[in-house]
Parts: sequence; C-alpha cells; structure tokens
Amino acid sequence: MGNSTRSGRSTWWTIIRPAVFLALASLACAEDADPSAEYAKRWQALAQKTAKEHVALAKYCWSRKLHEIAFAENTRAAALDPSNADAQKGIGKKLDNGAWVDDPKTPLKKKNEGSDADVDRSKAEYDKKRKAASGKIVKDFEVLADWAAKAKLDAEAKETWRRLLDYDEDHAKARAALGYEKQDGRWVPPEDVAKRNEGKKKVAGADEGEEVKEESEIEKDLGLKLQKRRSKHYFFQGVFTDAEMKELIRTAEGTRAAFLETFELDDDACSEPLDGLYLKTKEEHVRFIDSAPGMDEAKRKTYRDTGGYMTYSPRFTEAFQGGGDFHYMKDVCCHDVVHQCFSMWAGVDANAWLDEGLCYWFTDRLLKSAETHCIEFSLTGGGAGKSWDNVLDWKGLIKEMLAEKANPDIREVMEGHLNSLNAKKGCKAWSLMDYMLTKRKKEFFEFIRLLQRDVKQEEAVSRAFGVKGYGELDAKWIEFVEESY
Repeated sequence: MGNSTRSGRSTWWTIIRPAVFLALASLACAEDADPSAEYAKRWQALAQKTAKEHVALAKYCWSRKLHEIAFAENTRAAALDPSNADAQKGIGKKLDNGAWVDDPKTPLKKKNEGSDADVDRSKAEYDKKRKAASGKIVKDFEVLADWAAKAKLDAEAKETWRRLLDYDEDHAKARAALGYEKQDGRWVPPEDVAKRNEGKKKVAGADEGEEVKEESEIEKDLGLKLQKRRSKHYFFQGVFTDAEMKELIRTAEGTRAAFLETFELDDDACSEPLDGLYLKTKEEHVRFIDSAPGMDEAKRKTYRDTGGYMTYSPRFTEAFQGGGDFHYMKDVCCHDVVHQCFSMWAGVDANAWLDEGLCYWFTDRLLKSAETHCIEFSLTGGGAGKSWDNVLDWKGLIKEMLAEKANPDIREVMEGHLNSLNAKKGCKAWSLMDYMLTKRKKEFFEFIRLLQRDVKQEEAVSRAFGVKGYGELDAKWIEFVEESY
C-alpha cells in the first residue's frame, strides 16, 4: 500500500513537473526579455495598423477627388509603414529591387477637383471619418504609452505620447506625461514653463527702489501728483500707487538682469540711467507731449496719436495704460527696457524685426505676454483672421502658418520697416529670435558684431550663421520650428 501511494505521488509529480518548469521558464523569459525589443515589436504593429487607417482615409479622399488630402494621408501612412504598398503607390512610388522609388510613368494628382461646393461637402465628410479614425488611433497609442511607462521605458513612452498629440493635441494625459502645464487655457511646454518660472522669480526678486518725495519737473509741467521711485538704474514716476510703481521698478531691474544674463554681460553693462513716465489716460499722454521741451509741432502732432514716447539720448520712456489693465504697463516697461538695453549693448541701428522680436522674446519669458507694439500690430489683417493677441498661442500659430503655406517671406520680415510688421511678420520676427537665442546664440553674437562693423544684414547673416543668404536661414528656422514647436 505504501508502495502504491508512493508510486501515485511519483506519477503526479512526473506529470506536473514539466508544466511547472515551463511556467517558471516562461516567467524567467518574461523577466529577462528586453523591454526595448518588445516595445519595438509593439510599435511596429501599431504603426502598421495606424498606416492602414491613413490609407483608408486616402482612398475615400481619392474617390471624392480630394487629391491633395489623399496625398497627405498616404504620405503619413508611408512614413509610419514604409512597407505599405497602397501608401507608397499613393505617393507615386514603385517597388524596384526591394526599394520604393519614384515612378515617373504614374502621373500623380495633387490638387482637389470639383466645384467649391462639392469639395466642401467632401471635406466635411472626410473630417468626420478622420475624427473617428483618430479616436481609435489615440486609444491604441495610449495603450502603448502606458505599457512603455510601466516597463520603465521613459523615452519610448514620451515619444509615444508625442506621436499621440498629432491626433489629439488637447489630450490631457499625454500633455501631463510630457510635462506641459495649462496656463490661461493653453498648454505650455515644460521648457517654457521653466523659463517663465525663472523669469517670474527674476522680476519678483529685483530691487524695488526707494520712494522719492521731492516734486519733479514733470509734475510741475503736467500739474499732476505723481508717485516716484528710484533704483540704481531707473527713476520712474507715474499716476499709479506706490505699490504699482514698485512693480514697475522691479520689472525694469529684473528685465535688465535677464538681458545681462542672456547676453553674458558684466554687472556694470547697460548701466546708463533711464527715466520713465507712466500715465493712465490718453489725455494725460497728450498733455505730456504738448509740454515736452525741444519738440517741434510736427512731432507733437505725430506723437499725440501714439501709445507712448521714447528717446535714447537722453534715455527716457513714456507710456499710458488706456483701456488695458496694469499688466500692460509692466509689459510696456519690460519692452522699452529691452529696447534701451539693446541700444546700450549693441550700439547699432537695428532693423525692426530684430528690435521688436527681441522685446517680444523677453516679455514672453518674463511676463508671459507680448502686448506692446511699437507698430500697428494688426491682430486680423495679415493674420489670416486668427487672434494673435496671446503669446501662449504663438508657437501653435507659427506651425499653422507653415502648414497652410502662409509663411511670410523672410526678406520682407528682416528688411521691412517698422510699420510693415503685421501679425504674421511680427510673430515670425519673435520666432526667428527664439531660434537664434535658443539654438544659435554664439552665431547670433557674431551676427551682432558684424552689424557693429557696418556689414550689410544679409551678408552678416551668411557669415555668422554659415548660410547662403536669407533663404537658407529660413530653411534652418523651419527645421527648428518643426522640431521644437
């Protein structure tokens, strides 16, 4: 009986043991498996599946003679899955010795056909199909991104989330995973969040100056009681509270500190004193213009209708709030201090794009705004009917501008006079400055040195940035936008 029992137990173990070993081996393989290799396999499967969605959309568009959209959809499909024959043929390729090459015998239509009404109806139906397809694609991408994060493949997870945003740019989970923050209803990328936080601290921690009690000459001339404060570099007076004047002095000193840091200057650089006058109404502004000494009647007539007045010798700036709020006064203060600091540092008569683009670049980082326009910065004219009034939208609008083939000619931007910088051109000036100071600072410094030696601007661009004129610089800028925005 004992032998029988022993035999039974032995039989049970003999039967079960291989299964246990297989299970343990499977677990060991799972633990030892290369997560990166597994991700690559999963990504390939997802890319192929996604490409099929794009091909299906392309086929619908082709059937409705939306050739331009069909080509774009097939292009995306081929980029995702180069082995997709339908996608490759849809962009005019043929298979030759295992490689997809241009097929000159297959004429490719790239322009939509039909009446405007037919095209609009077909586009509306396409949009419905595209949204439905995007919904499925987003879910698949989210599953893969979550898997990659769980497998501790941080770079792969982030890349998947970034790809997901091509299909749902407002996807909160993807934005959060990539470090975006929502500010003023807009998603701000992590690098901009960090820069703006640093800028905010720089302004908040700056010197606020000392109150000045003595009556000033401007007070006597205007017949106004002004609050006055003086710091090491600035003497400001205005029709505002002492607390508000403190903010303006901090803004000015913080801006100067940021300028010195950006351009790698010593503490004693850009130290010429600047006087500022900050008013509330246009009537006060006109009263100041009419009382300003040394101004002929023609200039008075011009400046009565401007938003402010500024001189470089002596260094002085004046602005009024008008219908805006007090934040505008901080913006104009920062903007004008940058103008003055650049004049002190570079000593060149800068073209409008450089002078204005630089100011926008600083107000964006320090104050999250770009409200001051030394030009008639039309928010609709030259702006394709879009609102360009919030700097947090500018990166997205630049991308849209390029996608819609509405990129302003770079020569017109860089050679244009102040009043030629409409919304699109002004925004491009800001973005060109973003490119130069973010990616090509060393070259930008050389560009300024060349301008200081009276080298013509396009030649300075070529020599400093190693390009053949404005056109190649534009191509480099576009690459930056596509990678960074």
